[in-house]
Amino acid sequence: MRTQLSPDDAHLNRLWLETFGQPLPLIGAPEIARRILRQNGVSARDLQPALAEPATTHAPKGVAVQQ
Repeated sequence: MRTQLSPDDAHLNRLWLETFGQPLPLIGAPEIARRILRQNGVSARDLQPALAEPATTHAPKGVAVQQ
């Protein structure tokens, strides 16, 4: 059974996968995960918690949508 990740854990999991090529091994410990990622070259900007996913639009490709 898969556990639903919090938005913060999902963000860290994505960064961990990009950095180490495997899933985040410590769910629920964002401070530790951020420290390890930072020590392995992930920028402080990339480590910021994800605030919200951008709104999805249904505009045709190539059409600019103002938000």
